[in-house]
Amino acid sequence: MTEEIWSGNEDRIFNEGPSDLNTYIRVNGSDIALNPGDSFASAVKSVARDSGLGKFRVYLNGSELKPGDAPDTIEEGMALEVRPYDVAGRN
Repeated sequence: MTEEIWSGNEDRIFNEGPSDLNTYIRVNGSDIALNPGDSFASAVKSVARDSGLGKFRVYLNGSELKPGDAPDTIEEGMALEVRPYDVAGRN
């Protein structure tokens, strides 16, 4: 069984969003505004890569989201978080 995980191997197309932060992604304790309508996967991967994360987990409104379940676009009001992918027993 192969576990589905996120990986940041795509070109950067992330754009800085508005300053009100009602649609955002949190990474390493910082909130970054997202633009509704942008590609979901590209925005998430870009932010993770810019934060030095090669493999990571994505949470949407507090629930883990697998890559195959991701929406196509960022929607207004989404609260995302990217966390490092940790594998038990590996350093």
